[in-house]
Amino acid sequence: MIKLVRIDHRLLHGQVVFSWSKALNITRIIVVDDLAAKDEFKRMSLNLSKPSGIHLNIFTVEEVLEKMPKIKQLKDNIMLIFGHTSSVLKVCQHCPEITEINYGGIAKKEGSQQYSNAVFLTKEELADSRALKELGIRMFMQQVPTSRKEELNEKI
Repeated sequence: MIKLVRIDHRLLHGQVVFSWSKALNITRIIVVDDLAAKDEFKRMSLNLSKPSGIHLNIFTVEEVLEKMPKIKQLKDNIMLIFGHTSSVLKVCQHCPEITEINYGGIAKKEGSQQYSNAVFLTKEELADSRALKELGIRMFMQQVPTSRKEELNEKI
């Protein structure tokens, strides 16, 4: 069962992943990032970053779409982590069961606008987020399970 869909440019980020994994009893993390899936060094680094006892898969967007029927049948509690809004949009357009997305961290870039202490959206990322909103997806900004949720849908 997919317990959390998260966007975080850092992908597996120490304390954040550990706190979400513990709070939601996550048994499998699936990183969906085209660059990381194709880079052996990044794959190795991500494997070293995962909490012990948790399975890790690293897929491209196309691979996760191809494998989604099997993923949905897994008995694991799953956290999907995306590196980019464009990737999560592509997946959500084919997976209507995804109804919520946690915006955990999107880095400040030139031309981006701040929406929370760790979420900065460019025009392209804002367009992706609006498209997700049109799909009926609730987006919220929250770093860790114990921090306050901020609704993104209301701000875009």
